[in-house]
This record gives sequence, structure tokens and C-alpha cells, in this order.
Amino acid sequence: MRKISAYTFVEILVALAITSIIIVMALNLYFQLTQTNQRILKDYDTNAELIQLRSVLNTDFERYDNIEYSIYELRFKNKTSECIYEFSDVGILRKYQEKTDTFALEYSNLEYKLQNGNTGMLTHLSFNVKYHKEILPFAFYKDYQNESNINKQVFK
Repeated sequence: MRKISAYTFVEILVALAITSIIIVMALNLYFQLTQTNQRILKDYDTNAELIQLRSVLNTDFERYDNIEYSIYELRFKNKTSECIYEFSDVGILRKYQEKTDTFALEYSNLEYKLQNGNTGMLTHLSFNVKYHKEILPFAFYKDYQNESNINKQVFK
């Protein structure tokens, strides 16, 4: 009888074991990279949201002639349009025309300064936003052009 050259059963088992170990390591690496990528994308979205909030609030403070503040509501007005910010448990909501932007950010220490004699006229707004374990300060100022609007500030 002639002997056929082939792999033995033990050699095949060793090859399968090594292949299985390599596949498990590759899958583990893939899942780690996927989780890291998801975390990076989430951080990017949160960072973009912070930048957008700062930019939009800066623009609104510069654009509007009149800024009023009542409890957890910031109202920007001029002759042609109005924009409202609401500070709620969900985050900060911006309502402009029929569009609502939601900034799902955790804020704290909401402080504001009003002009004396002009009830509700806002000159300063500040608050902190929690980003990871850091607290980021946000501060916005309104410099009114009309000298009759400039009065002593009342701190709340």
C-alpha cells in the first residue's frame, strides 16, 4: 500500500487553533476601534455644538437692538425679527422664526445683569457648560449704542 502525503489530524487542529486565536484578536481590535471611533464622533458633535452655541449667541448679541431677560428666557428683538432662548432641563433651546435649535448641553450658574431703570434690558449673560469633566465658562455682553439706554447695572 502506498502512503499518501497529507497533514495529520494534530497538524490541522493546531492550524485551526492558531487561526481562531488570530480571528479573535482581530475581532477584539475591531470592536475597540469601533468604540473609540464612536466616542471621538460623539466628542466632535458635542464640541461642534459648543462652538455653534457660542457663535450663535455672539451673533445674536451683536445683531439685536433690544435684549430682555425673564426667568429662564432670553428674548432678542429688533424692528424686523425676534429670537428667543429658553434655558430648560433639556438644555438650551433657540427659537427663531419657525425653527427651533436644541443645544443638549448641561449648563449651570446662569447669571445676568440688567440695566437699572429699563426693566428686563440685559447687558451681561454668563453661564457654565459641562464638557466631560471640565466646566467651560460662557459670557456675553451687550453694549447699547443709544446713550439714553446706558444706566447703572443691577446684579441678579
